Amino acid sequence: FVAQGGDPTGTGEGGESIYGSPFKDEFHQRLKFNRRGLVGMANGGKNDNTSQFFITLGRTDELNNKNTLFGKVTGNTLYNLVKFNEISTDNTDRPLNPPMIFKTE
Repeated sequence: FVAQGGDPTGTGEGGESIYGSPFKDEFHQRLKFNRRGLVGMANGGKNDNTSQFFITLGRTDELNNKNTLFGKVTGNTLYNLVKFNEISTDNTDRPLNPPMIFKTE
């Protein structure tokens, strides 16, 4: 489904937008969550975007017009993304050894 990050508290409940308060959703007719490697904003509801984001691990049509799509994983990094499906997790689906993002462009 997705790999989610961007919560500095590590609880899944934290995070703050660069604007201080949550910001509005942005949708475009031609941008769809139609493949793996797309980056979108995780939110608690309409217009409730903070710092949390996700990367799709496959097609996720149910996120269209609910979550802002703003980027994509490119190059060889996409192959590393496939490995996310192989990560060992605990009984709450949290990774035992969480992957890290060290650089973005």
